[in-house]
Amino acid sequence: MIDDGSLFLFQIYNKDFSPSSNGRPNLHTLLWKNLFSEENLKNIVLQLEGKAKLFYREAKISNPDSHHKGERIVDRYYKDNGRSIAIDEEAHQELVNFENGKIDKATLSPIAKALLGKYKAKTARYDIIKDRRYTEDKYLFHVPITINFGTSDSRAKINEKALSFIKHNSDIRIIGLDRGERHLLYLSLIDQTGKIIEQKTLNSLEYKIKTENEPRIIDYHGKLEAREKERKKARESWNSITKIKDLKEGYLSLIVHEIATMIINEKAIVVLEDLNLGFKRGRFKVERQVYQKFEKMLIDKLNYLSFKDRAVNELGGVLNGYQLTDKFKSFEKLGKQSGLLFYVPAAYTSKIDPTTGFVNLFRLDGLTNMGKKKEFFSRFDRIYYDESTKSFCFEFDYNNFKTSQASFKTNWKIYSHGIRICYDNTSKQYKNSEPITDEIKKALDNAKITYPNGINILPEIQKIEEIKSNASFFDSLFRAFKLTLQMRNSNPKTNEDYILSPVKNTDGKFYDSRNADEKLLPKDADANGAYHIALKGLMLINKIKKASGANPDLKIEHNDWFEFVQKELRNTKA
Repeated sequence: MIDDGSLFLFQIYNKDFSPSSNGRPNLHTLLWKNLFSEENLKNIVLQLEGKAKLFYREAKISNPDSHHKGERIVDRYYKDNGRSIAIDEEAHQELVNFENGKIDKATLSPIAKALLGKYKAKTARYDIIKDRRYTEDKYLFHVPITINFGTSDSRAKINEKALSFIKHNSDIRIIGLDRGERHLLYLSLIDQTGKIIEQKTLNSLEYKIKTENEPRIIDYHGKLEAREKERKKARESWNSITKIKDLKEGYLSLIVHEIATMIINEKAIVVLEDLNLGFKRGRFKVERQVYQKFEKMLIDKLNYLSFKDRAVNELGGVLNGYQLTDKFKSFEKLGKQSGLLFYVPAAYTSKIDPTTGFVNLFRLDGLTNMGKKKEFFSRFDRIYYDESTKSFCFEFDYNNFKTSQASFKTNWKIYSHGIRICYDNTSKQYKNSEPITDEIKKALDNAKITYPNGINILPEIQKIEEIKSNASFFDSLFRAFKLTLQMRNSNPKTNEDYILSPVKNTDGKFYDSRNADEKLLPKDADANGAYHIALKGLMLINKIKKASGANPDLKIEHNDWFEFVQKELRNTKA
């Protein structure tokens, strides 16, 4: 029947079945093999289903790029202080030509020449064809299986069990994840006192290679930026555009594995920002589509979490996986919880002082003329020079102003200390402002207003007439006040990105992320966002523990959030 073509036999095969494969089989291989194992058949966890499909894929590449036997191959990355850094595409091609004797050292570009001695090169022991799988005709076999066969498909039970687990465990930790401006993703791990256990960027990830003693650290942020530059250049020159999809998916897969491992090791819940609540566009390295793909990959991974280095029946093995999230249906149906994964509003998590909970709530956009600015300053309680901090203090009550949101604590003192990073419209670049206090002094000196230590100068400011010649005074004072409120300071060219608070904390200091002890406080602006997302997770845990019923309210109102960070958290830490 085989000879006459009435029957065809196919071998089900992947790289893990190769005689030369010496690594651990991937999870798909383990799932497939265990479908037919004695352990699974005794108590079915993995169920083979019908409706399998067979696909035929013709060869897509007829003239593939290849390395021939004996040819020198240059690694795409070089080591620098323990980090693997991507080599620029043009520089890499130069180094390949140099290693193979096609060009000499003198003709190398400065970028390529600077890499000499830093990269690794090896000789190909056999012909290597790039994207070989697309150079051959292939049959692809897709077969559905049911994991956790026979268990209930009730979403409520998964969420209720997760809530019960949280309620009765005091050692649960919280992983806060934030999309950063300088980072693809940022992670902050805290305990139930708000103490930071770990904070780190997810720009770089490490993985182990058998032939190397130390783990290889891959800078995915750098790789993605380099690939974007290559794609832009290819579009401009009409060359073929390199794929970025596989790179992004590879990065997300590694991140999901790292977070899943941390969940188990730290007995942690995961807290993400809710994309449905005013998703911010443009500023972030990870766009909405990729971030949602990350969310779905994480939910799918946690839906049945197993590790290939564990025995099949061991907790976390392929036949005894963890179910930590509900089955994914759609983003619209996710709500605020999926098992141990929770969603919180991202508002007021980045530009917030972690030591006092202060947030800028002033509505300043409409103050466009001298009269409005003068009236604005009339609402302050006091404005005076403070010799101890060498700055001006603005005392106010938010209740006397138009604000974007009600605040739990309304009385504040902010100080004009330090400098800020601002964008100069004239030079079209970011630069440091002059010291804010100096700018206020200059304005007051020009207006003939003295400022003895501790003396309220607000009455003198209000005496200044609303005439054209005095407009510059109110403009300068208003600009200085706005800069005082500016907590996040970023310069994309210098990679500066820090939080500087204008409010004194209980230690009599102004929080500055550049000087923060990273074991106690966020160490940069993106870390601050992830930390406060994690704190919103802590707030949820407290609500779950206090709730009398099985379905606690998981909604976080802004005013409740302010009360938590301005009062409850301070009391807990004290």
